[in-house]
Amino acid sequence: EDWVETLAPALDIVRVLGSRHVKLSYIAPHTFYYGDDMAAMLREAAPVLAHVRVADTFNHKASSQLRYIVNPPGSSHIRVHQHLDIGQGEIDWDLFFATLADIGFDGVLSSCVFAWEERADESSRFMRSEIQRYLTKYSR
Repeated sequence: EDWVETLAPALDIVRVLGSRHVKLSYIAPHTFYYGDDMAAMLREAAPVLAHVRVADTFNHKASSQLRYIVNPPGSSHIRVHQHLDIGQGEIDWDLFFATLADIGFDGVLSSCVFAWEERADESSRFMRSEIQRYLTKYSR
């Protein structure tokens, strides 16, 4: 499991520490676990945001929370999420990159796709291209 599963406590910890050496990493494929308003979360994180990891995922809360079907029913401790190529999930990438531009994000962007080991090279090239396309689209 991740150390902190939602964004607000992680932000609080980083802010309280107040160190220029400890900053926040926003993991895009964890967006739907963090909360419901991605743009608001990115804006709130802006002062301490240093790293953004980019991959798509499905909104596990959509479709009456039946986006993923797990057997046996009632397996309450299982949390399924994906780290997919941009466009294979449900993250609003225009909103994501427009918000990063609006907050003046100038930190590190990295791809964190784990889903396609058999096509890792192709996925990596695709992600690099898509990230650059969005950065160019929303550059100021």
